[in-house]
Amino acid sequence: MSRIAPYGDEVRVRIGGPAGFGIKAAGQTLARVFARAGYNTFDLTEYPSLIKGGHNTYHLRISEEPIFSHVVPTDVLVALDATTIPLHIGELTHGGAIVFDPHDIAAEDIGVGDRDDLCLVAVPLTDIVTEVDGIKIMRNVVSLGAVLGHMDFPLEGLLDSLRAQFAHKAPEIAEQNVAAATRGWEVAHEIKCDFPVTLAPRESAEPKLLVDGNESMGLGAMAAGIGFYAAYPMTPASSLLSYMGKHAQANGFVVKHTEDEIAAINMVIGAAFGGTRSMCATAGGGFSLMVEGLGFAGVSESGIVVGVFTRPGPATGLPTWTEQSDLRFVIHASQGEFPRVVLAPGDQTDAFEMAWQAFNLADQLQTPVILLADSYLCDNRQSTPMFDTSKVTIDRGELQCTGTVSDYARYKVTDSGVSPRALPGVEGAQQIVNSYEHDEHGWGSPGEEAVNRVAQNEKRLRKLKLAETLVPAPVEFGPREADVSILLFGTTKMPVLEAAKWLAEEGIAANVLQLKTVWPFPSPVVREFLERSKRSMVVELNATGQLEGLIREHCLRDVSHCLNRYDGRPISPEQVYQAIHLLLHRNVELTPAGAIVPSKGDAR
Repeated sequence: MSRIAPYGDEVRVRIGGPAGFGIKAAGQTLARVFARAGYNTFDLTEYPSLIKGGHNTYHLRISEEPIFSHVVPTDVLVALDATTIPLHIGELTHGGAIVFDPHDIAAEDIGVGDRDDLCLVAVPLTDIVTEVDGIKIMRNVVSLGAVLGHMDFPLEGLLDSLRAQFAHKAPEIAEQNVAAATRGWEVAHEIKCDFPVTLAPRESAEPKLLVDGNESMGLGAMAAGIGFYAAYPMTPASSLLSYMGKHAQANGFVVKHTEDEIAAINMVIGAAFGGTRSMCATAGGGFSLMVEGLGFAGVSESGIVVGVFTRPGPATGLPTWTEQSDLRFVIHASQGEFPRVVLAPGDQTDAFEMAWQAFNLADQLQTPVILLADSYLCDNRQSTPMFDTSKVTIDRGELQCTGTVSDYARYKVTDSGVSPRALPGVEGAQQIVNSYEHDEHGWGSPGEEAVNRVAQNEKRLRKLKLAETLVPAPVEFGPREADVSILLFGTTKMPVLEAAKWLAEEGIAANVLQLKTVWPFPSPVVREFLERSKRSMVVELNATGQLEGLIREHCLRDVSHCLNRYDGRPISPEQVYQAIHLLLHRNVELTPAGAIVPSKGDAR
């Protein structure tokens, strides 16, 4: 296997080409092959907002050891067009390979410059597709066979996967793909390289899932007993709508593709009133349309779950890229003051667990709960241990489903802030639900008295105190005493933990505090973490330091250093690793492939 410090033994494959070439589908097929062969995998898909054309890449990381994120270097570059090579040749490691079609790209035109270490694997992708009477898009399947042939990896796993993938189509289509992959394997296997990269299937200690964040949240919602999901497609939330629709009938819930996001959140509020666990999801632009509905859920005390999966704004921004710039937006969205909970999953396991927890919190607190994710989590797949469904609990809070109630006060003022709730059909449970302030019985206009307004507003806000006892607590990784202490929320968890692992191998201790709940803000835990830190750093994907500002506001403490990225790309572990070395006054250098090599000197 390939080794470049500090990455360890692993292989990285990048597939590049224009949209419409089946790049992501092909890459995910390759990921399934290696995951089933006992390897840990992590993929990263990057693409512009075009149906066809543009430059798309799929990067797959394969390792025997646990891995947490993507990395920069590439060992095998599959170029489905000529544009891919000049864009990514600088990321190739020493001895790396380029798989290309000599029908489209002449070897002498590749322009490797002084990179005489690279292996050129010329595979006639187009000619092979013609041989098997296939269509042009099948060049991606030929390239998958070529990647495995270059690695001397057995072909059977890929062939089994292709047959399963095309089982719903005519048998000859599956066999065309099998023949194309086989021929690609044979051609690439015959090409010998000076620095061969070889892999072999290994025994896996435990079965694993290969899921992205949206699939994980969908599974968590199903485990929670979701009854209704409504959404209008918006990247990166669109795939969750597709996933929920695919599994709705078998799991006994309803999915509605609404005409817009306004309809989605209002339908979810209505379903929640009827006692159904309900959820909608969108991106920042769609959430902008949902904001008035969010306030309606707040004043009507409707327990709903809202997924806000962020991408760079403002407005349409960068629709297919990633960012964490909506943190302040979701905390303060809608006019007036009302409680909400904001959860920020950091990886696929978090996404599953925090999805089912969100439904419990929505019922227990009778208020909106927001799942704040981003494109890096939603779109990318990782092999992960099977989700622990034994931990899933169902808590519907103060809910009466049957029988009779007397003197029903839907908005009764209570010490906890949570009022009695009865479903429609329970005798005596009459109420009016609208967006006005209300009195204890929920009759609308009588709620305009000043004393009633104060009582209802304070009652609702008391839910935040209760929420602090119910929400997922911050999680700390690494030693209690460390050279550098890092604070983060959401998906920066993944590259930061990867970098921390590399640093630990060099004797540099880093501890990490992940804020699973960003609202209500966990001030006591953050304050204590900062008080014992030698050097502190916030890592986040936005330009204005939104988490840093919340820390300053709620803890009255400064963070000594910040690492911000806001170009639409996820923070890489290399960036974190380099930033911490610089913080410790150590030098690091980059290889031509973008890999980091630490200096041998001690910190000054």
